[in-house]
Amino acid sequence: MKFLFTFLLLVISHPGKSEDLQLHPFSTDYCTFYPEGTPSNPTIWKHCCLIHDMTLWAGGVATERHEADLELKRCVAATGQRVQSKLIYFGIRAGNYSPIKFPNMVWNNGWRERPMFQALTAQDIDQIESKLFSSYDYISNDIKTDFILMLRNRL
Repeated sequence: MKFLFTFLLLVISHPGKSEDLQLHPFSTDYCTFYPEGTPSNPTIWKHCCLIHDMTLWAGGVATERHEADLELKRCVAATGQRVQSKLIYFGIRAGNYSPIKFPNMVWNNGWRERPMFQALTAQDIDQIESKLFSSYDYISNDIKTDFILMLRNRL
């Protein structure tokens, strides 16, 4: 009887379809626990960390998680900072295995009620686009547009 009650409670409380889920606000601390650039150029790869944080917020399937980390590495390397790109990449990958998780720094943190590695739908991306373009003036429209195009290319 206890099993049946628990099962029914889980079924009733399941969030349902992704379009029924609320997208939580985006937040970033850019390069978590790491500098955003060099002493001579203190924000040189800050935009790379911003895009990585946006990708963590949006979520998706497990392979997209690893691709997001690789893209962060490529972005930092494109600034001419190859050693830093490797350090950041290995730090991110090691952090994936840490038992300590900060809610705004985990994959899929925009959709906390859904399974962690669920593919985004067109409706999810529409909701992400609406949220990004109605808020977050500190993010350039170019970054927002490129980000939405990247998500749409996943479909």
